[in-house]
Amino acid sequence: MANMFDLMLETNPNPTLASTWQALRPTFVPDPTPEEQADLERWADQHSFDFFDDINLNV
Repeated sequence: MANMFDLMLETNPNPTLASTWQALRPTFVPDPTPEEQADLERWADQHSFDFFDDINLNV
């Protein structure tokens, strides 16, 4: 949903809507803490490795 509003502002710049969205966006898409980011990266690496194992690309 956040991406939809980002796209809407790119295609139709409206200063009022843009400032409102800038204030609200962090509540929709909060920046992860360093620990959360590390967990996300570990999760992505593991699942990527598992996926490649499943399709036999890891040798």
